[in-house]
Formats: sequence, C-alpha cells, structure tokens
Amino acid sequence: MKCNWRFLFTKYHLLLENIFSLMTIKGLEYILQFITFPYLVRVLGVTTFGSIVFAQSLIQYFTLFTDYGFNLTGPKDIAKHDNVKERGTYFTNIFWAKMFLLGISTLCFVIICWIFFQYSSYDVSLLIVLYVTVIGNVIFPIWFFQGIQQMQYITIVNVIARFGSVVGIFLLVQSSDDYLWAGFLQSVPPFIAGMISWYILKKNYPEIWCWPSWKGIYKTLQDARDIFVSTVAINIYTVSNTVILGFMTNVTVVGYFSAAYKIVNCVQQGMAPITQAVYPHISKTMSQDKKRALQFIRRLFYLFSGGNLVISVILFFFAKVIVHILLGNGYEESVIMLRILAVLPFVISVSNILGIQTMLPFGLHREFSKIITMSAIVNIVIGFPMIYFFSGNGTCISMVVTECFVTIAMGVELKKKQILL
Repeated sequence: MKCNWRFLFTKYHLLLENIFSLMTIKGLEYILQFITFPYLVRVLGVTTFGSIVFAQSLIQYFTLFTDYGFNLTGPKDIAKHDNVKERGTYFTNIFWAKMFLLGISTLCFVIICWIFFQYSSYDVSLLIVLYVTVIGNVIFPIWFFQGIQQMQYITIVNVIARFGSVVGIFLLVQSSDDYLWAGFLQSVPPFIAGMISWYILKKNYPEIWCWPSWKGIYKTLQDARDIFVSTVAINIYTVSNTVILGFMTNVTVVGYFSAAYKIVNCVQQGMAPITQAVYPHISKTMSQDKKRALQFIRRLFYLFSGGNLVISVILFFFAKVIVHILLGNGYEESVIMLRILAVLPFVISVSNILGIQTMLPFGLHREFSKIITMSAIVNIVIGFPMIYFFSGNGTCISMVVTECFVTIAMGVELKKKQILL
C-alpha cells in the first residue's frame, strides 16, 4: 500500500511543527547543557556542585506547589476549547490560581528561611537566589502555548533566555567561590522567558485577557487536585531522593549521584519534545474520536519506547567513557550509579505512554493518582534502608525499582479497564 506523504503531512502538519519547535529547544538545551554542565562540575568541584543541587532540590518543592499540576491540566483544557471566550477564561483562572499559590509559597519560604536556617551554617543566600526559578515558572505560561499548539513561541523565548544564561556562566563563574552566580544563572532563564512571553501574549493574543473570579480560581484548583497529588507523589521519589540522600549522607555523595542522574536526565529529555507536543494533540483527538486516538498512542508507544531502549543500552555499556568525557577526573564513583540509572529512559518512556498519554486523556485521573501515590510509598519504604546500606547507589536502586513498579501498575490498570495498546 502506497503511503500518501502529502496527506500525512497535511493531517499532522501542526503536530509535526510543534515537535520540531520543541526538538529545537531541546537540541539547544543539549548543546548548552553539554557545554555548561562539564564546565560547572569541574570549576565548582563535587562538594560545591552537590550543595547547589541539594538547594535546587529543596526549591523544587516550591516549584511543585505553584505548578499544582497545571502543566498537565492547562494544555489539555486550552486544547479542548477553541472558543476565544472559554480559552480566555481558562487562561485567566489558571494564571491567577498560580499567582495565589505563589503568594502562599513565598510566605512559607520566608518563614522557613527565618526559622530553620538563620542559626545554621547553611548559606541561605543560595536558596534565595534559586527561588527565582519558582517565580519564573509561575509567570512563564508554557502550558498556554502548548495548549494552542504554538510551540514556536516557546522556542524563541527559551533560546534567548538560555543563551544569556550560558554567557553569564562562562563570564561570572570562575571558581567554587562563585557558587551564588552559578545558582542564579541556572535559575533565571524561566524568569527571562516569562517576561518575554508576556509581551508575545499582549501583542498576539489580547483576546485572552479577562477578569478573574474567586469561584473560577477555586474550581480550577479543584479540577487539578488529583493531578497535583500525583505530581507530589512523583516528586517524592525523584526530587526527595536527592534531599533524603543529602540529609543521610553529605553533599559530596549528592554531587556524585546528581552528576550521574544529570547525565541520564539530559539524555532522557531528548524524547520530551515528542511527549509534550503529542499530549494536547491526543487530548483533542480523544474528545473527537477515541478509536483514532488509541491508534495514534499505539504507534507512539513502539516508536518512543524503542528509541529510549537504545539510549538505555548505550548509557549502560558506555557509562565509564561518558563519565570520563563529561565529568572528568574525580567522579569515578558516578560510573556505577550511571549504570544503575541507565534503565530509566526506557522504563520511564513506557510509563509516560501508559500514564500521561493514555490514562489522563481517558479520564483516569484518580487511578493515575493512586498509582503514583503508591509508588511514592514504595520509594520511601525501600529508599531509607537502601541509602543507609548502599549510600548513593542505594538511591539509584530505589529509583529504578519505583519506576518499574509505576510502569507495571499502569499496564495492569489499563488492562483492567480494557484499554489495550
């Protein structure tokens, strides 16, 4: 059967354009990260690098709270409504809900810094400069651009913001004494991107502006609650692993672990443009034709999981070479950690298709939330003893076991609901 490439391109031109735009962002991020990441781990040293990552993990809790699951519900809600008035209502309610959460978050941040850190030896100034990330993520409405499937705007603002960050790192970070600049320059890109995006919104989408209502904001928070709970649970076995490791060991061990996990995460994010672009597409297709949406998900499953399987194999067998090239001398302990974590790109790619791309568009929010919550419990149960006995390697093992549990549980749930890929 002859394939009509012109028909396929016409049918999926917007999806392909969005994937290309997001791949451009990720391609740029790869280049910039593979330039700055090796530079920072060498200039800062493993201990200072570990301190920054530990502080970033603490700040991630505030980012998580202010996101409140809107990074998933936002694009879905925006994509399902082409009506200008409805789209503006959703935009306004989500943005002001995030601003409300930012106010609560900032108040808690100030109290925590005042009570818990004023008499400790920990440098609170590092936390303060890193808090710019939280503000940036609130004012940068990436979820809106994803929802209207206009990713080129995200591409433009990210290019500008991240390029400025890299230039600043090479100019201002010359030794471990410049750790505050290192933290700030890594945190500021979302803030810069957010400021630029508001200019784009005002110029190109003036119709989305409308007055918020407390009733609308409250309903928006209620609708995203299940996703928020599952997102919190996800971060318990991702972000919290770094925090727990830091409290149970020291920032040097955190440095070794974070360096290995950073490599895995950077490589894994190569497939992120696809998942970010197809999610609103699947959500919109699902509202029109569930059978066609399921067929699309099935094709995506084989493509996505196959690509990540290749990545996992490469990471495992070439871990020593990769660590030597990217991290240099002094990070030998990261090699075994990288080999343990190498399975994650494949396992997470499968769980992403089963969970975010299938369960959520099918409306299985509560089931998704329950699985993630159970996974967080599994991670805590095995995490503490693993870290106690195996230090950083234990954290890696607990992460792999938890992600495998997530994937299996999602597969079982979809089979139970007779939603088979």
